[in-house]
Amino acid sequence: MALTVAVVGCGNIARWHIEGYQRVEGAEFVGMCDIDEAKAAAYAEEFGGRAYTDVVTMLETEAPDIVDVCTREMHRDIPVIQSVERGFTTIAEKPLFAADGQFSVKPSDVEVGRRMVEAAEAGGAELFMAFNYRFGEYAMRLKRMIEGGELGELQYVHAWTRLACWSHVIDLLHWFCGDIDGIAVAMSGPDDAKTRAGSLRFASGAVGTLLGEGISPAFHDMLRIRWCGSDGTAVLRDIAGGLEVYPRGEKQRTIVQQAHDDPRGEFMQTFFREVAALCDHVEHGTAVPLATGEDGLRELEVDAGYVVAAETGAWLDLREEW
Repeated sequence: MALTVAVVGCGNIARWHIEGYQRVEGAEFVGMCDIDEAKAAAYAEEFGGRAYTDVVTMLETEAPDIVDVCTREMHRDIPVIQSVERGFTTIAEKPLFAADGQFSVKPSDVEVGRRMVEAAEAGGAELFMAFNYRFGEYAMRLKRMIEGGELGELQYVHAWTRLACWSHVIDLLHWFCGDIDGIAVAMSGPDDAKTRAGSLRFASGAVGTLLGEGISPAFHDMLRIRWCGSDGTAVLRDIAGGLEVYPRGEKQRTIVQQAHDDPRGEFMQTFFREVAALCDHVEHGTAVPLATGEDGLRELEVDAGYVVAAETGAWLDLREEW
């Protein structure tokens, strides 16, 4: 029995998702939807399914098992709500919503994101987020180490990232460290790509820092996360670049990295693993580490919280704010 997929938004990012489904045995496309009729028709001809310009018409005609929303972040809310309120399992690109673009999330975006999550709850639909960095080999390894207690209890985390990975790294911190309860932030630079530095307080009582910037060239590392626990420290380098482990009380460190010179050589695999996990979950009910719509809302709250905290110059309690 085929696993049917409909894609909304026929741009470049959709191709990466589509290639993932092409690698899943039994997955087939039944619809390609875009407000640009020519784009939808071109994708339908290339990948299969029928072309649509209206999401509701496509959903009511095709009733797909999975709806994959790959539109721009400022156009994401309506197709997601149209899908989940009708009960369709849906995955959306990141961030959940951003009216002025992903580098300029603002408080009002959180309210839109909340409506998207509430629509999924009301429709009884599963809403997932395409936070594919969770599926990097070394991110998954670090997650297993944390859950297995190899590094002990979290003491602090320090994260740096280029803005291109900003929302992904917020999600990774949430995944690795739990909820962020409070932040204090300073920003500088142009409005559409502000450098932002924040101090973090986690629900666990641990602390951390997160800095995002768009100055470093893209051919260098895109991110680094240093997770320090009571029994050891681990450093995650780049999207798929490697992992360094420093056991407490030992001089020797362990370096795990790919056996080639391309630190992003495995990047596309994160998309393929994420799509495969989604298909496995939908078809067999398998528990998978996919980010949910709630996770996407938590990420959006932190992102918008940076703006509020920077403007007020005061410590912001995210639980009270949102």
